[in-house]
Amino acid sequence: METRWRVASMQWQHREFSSAELFWQELFWQLRIARNDYAAEMVVLPEYVGAGVPGAWPDEEAWSSRLSEFASQLGIWIVGGSFPVSTPQGLRNRCLVAGADGQIFSQDKLHITPWEADTWQMVGGNQCVVIDTGLCKIGVAICYDVEFPEQIRALADAGVEVLCVPYCTDDVSGHHRVTRCALARAVENTMYVVTAGGVGTIRNREGFAHHFAESVIATPCDVGFPADGILSRALSGQAHCLIADLDLALLRNKRIAGTVLPLRDLRRDLFPALCAVK
Repeated sequence: METRWRVASMQWQHREFSSAELFWQELFWQLRIARNDYAAEMVVLPEYVGAGVPGAWPDEEAWSSRLSEFASQLGIWIVGGSFPVSTPQGLRNRCLVAGADGQIFSQDKLHITPWEADTWQMVGGNQCVVIDTGLCKIGVAICYDVEFPEQIRALADAGVEVLCVPYCTDDVSGHHRVTRCALARAVENTMYVVTAGGVGTIRNREGFAHHFAESVIATPCDVGFPADGILSRALSGQAHCLIADLDLALLRNKRIAGTVLPLRDLRRDLFPALCAVK
């Protein structure tokens, strides 16, 4: 069984598009380059990747149909960033994941930032989703979610080996909050963590004027991995397609025979699981 998986983090260039169709054309072109030129098998897009579309945000039907079409055409897994979506429970921040055969999975952001809650009255989701790609299990933690170790431990307990973190930060401190927590989650859970942020400026959508990112693909800090836990890092503040090969066999070995075993050694008698994946 193949145990190496090539993934890409798309550090997206935010800007205004004159039409939704031009946005979809640009997105497909970027995905095609990642697949055809760099042989990526999964691409992670940033949170709110469609912010530059004029007028209303693309709705869930548009995201679902486009991502399914793109994924099946290219034969690639797409973690589709996120977008605001109206639900009976209120406005949510949703990520759709498209499988290589075009199937669609959905993960809502669980922890809502003060800005999202105050500006949009956004509400959090209530379920963690584990997605089996056939090669490994992946999970999604949207931006602020990665700052809550309980959520990520629940995913790890459910078998997730690759965590995808679409994020959107407007300043350097916000970027570091997300990134440092992502690095910690990789160590705590012996998992790969792929973050994907955006850069650039959008004038015509309030709250999205500035963006900063330096996306990373993180690993545990153990023998066989980079000592600092960073397998690859994007160019700071620049549009970039970050590529790395994930050694799943090495990861699985370190989960049972690593220098430290945080998944095994958590004192669950003192710290029982606070949430579980259904």
